[in-house]
Amino acid sequence: MSIQTTRYSRGRRVHTLVSCPFCGHDFQPNEPRWKHLLDEHDPEDAGLTPAGEIAPGHDAPLFGGVQR
Repeated sequence: MSIQTTRYSRGRRVHTLVSCPFCGHDFQPNEPRWKHLLDEHDPEDAGLTPAGEIAPGHDAPLFGGVQR
């Protein structure tokens, strides 16, 4: 599993990303996760539109209403 949950006293929970969900890279305990995701992956890896492109129909109504 790529997320580890640690429970502390008084019910506090901390969720830690243990491995990258896109490439399976195992993180070291103090390795910055954001840096790996920023440097090694593109928005397309997460199923998003490429950076700088606008998806067709981006301004369409969310729930099938009439567009004005």
